[in-house]
Amino acid sequence: MFNLFSKKAMNKEAAKAFWAWFEEKEEWIMDCLAKHDSAFIWAIDEELKPVFPYFKGELEFQLGYNGGVGEFFFFHFGKKELARDGETLGTMMPPQIASRWNFILEE
Repeated sequence: MFNLFSKKAMNKEAAKAFWAWFEEKEEWIMDCLAKHDSAFIWAIDEELKPVFPYFKGELEFQLGYNGGVGEFFFFHFGKKELARDGETLGTMMPPQIASRWNFILEE
């Protein structure tokens, strides 16, 4: 049944699980980046999709390593819910990851 009051919201438990997974796989992700191996992209995509259950399009993100600091760009396409929840995802990054990575929200 259609609910006029349904809210487009992120799954915060999935976001916590994403960051736990990211921390566990961080060395592999960095190795893939160094070798220009795109395997990590599909893995991140699979882990990230459940965070935004309302978004039916393809999520876009980009990772890089610059000057000893990782950069995680997350694109929201100008969609207010995705921008809001992308910002929340960034604030949920655990301090131990945030000390090595910057989360950057982009349109």
